[in-house]
Amino acid sequence: MKNKVGSCFNVNNFYQEAKDILKLRPALMKVGFSRKVERPFLRKLNSFLQIWGRKEIQHLERLSSKERAKSVGEKTKEETVCIVLADGLGFFPEIKEEAKKRGLALFRSELSQKECRERIRRFFRSASSSQVLTSGEFLEIFGLGVLIRGDSGIGKSESALELISRGFRFVSDDVVLVKREADGKLTGSAPPLTRYFMEIRGLGIINIKEIFGPKAICRRAEIALVINLKKLYRRREYDRIGLKFPEDYEILGIKIPQINIPVAPGRNIATLIEVACRAHILKERGYHAPLDLVRKLDRALSFR
Repeated sequence: MKNKVGSCFNVNNFYQEAKDILKLRPALMKVGFSRKVERPFLRKLNSFLQIWGRKEIQHLERLSSKERAKSVGEKTKEETVCIVLADGLGFFPEIKEEAKKRGLALFRSELSQKECRERIRRFFRSASSSQVLTSGEFLEIFGLGVLIRGDSGIGKSESALELISRGFRFVSDDVVLVKREADGKLTGSAPPLTRYFMEIRGLGIINIKEIFGPKAICRRAEIALVINLKKLYRRREYDRIGLKFPEDYEILGIKIPQINIPVAPGRNIATLIEVACRAHILKERGYHAPLDLVRKLDRALSFR
């Protein structure tokens, strides 16, 4: 199940992704860059991201230093985390002091206030439509971002835990935040509230970072492969050679290679996933074992 995401504003991510679009320059180095807001983007945009221009600065110019400091405190709401000053203007010292005190990020932009406001709204509309939440375990295996999907109780978390114990890196458990980047690639990460945590039946909630250390964690990875764990039915026909290719898994309009793995009691799912990743890497390099076998059979038959 996928859900549109428009509920988290991260100041550092906002700057990295919007600095060229909005021509942003930090006014206080990285003060406030770690701030986050769990609110819908467009509906509450003006509450946590304020855009000031000539009107606001001219008003502050007419005040004394003490009155200016008071006015700045009144203008910035409790939930405000970021102020963008448009029209190429500079911040008064009183604004910078208030920002340092409250941990507000300050940015300057050469754009007009009206243009800056319009671009910010377009930016967030675009951002909210290029992200989804999808279910599954997400790990980095041999440098591949691998999304492991399957029905509840099929063994996804246990397999992921086994792979982490083998040295592969954990990204997210159960829910993955998928984002379509500007270059068309998909990246996956954990929602902020569940980052580092995994639920294991019988153990409850565990913290992967605390148990396995920071090296077991990957904050974000490009989604390169989807592995779909499916319950094995004895009477169903399965492709035993691997010549049939399953349909790609589509996220945000982008197709990702998918491998279906039938699961039954006694099968080592973690090993199957690891080998599937190795086979996928070889296939990307031009080697496909089933085709290699077919070619050898063809050569053997041709000499008869």
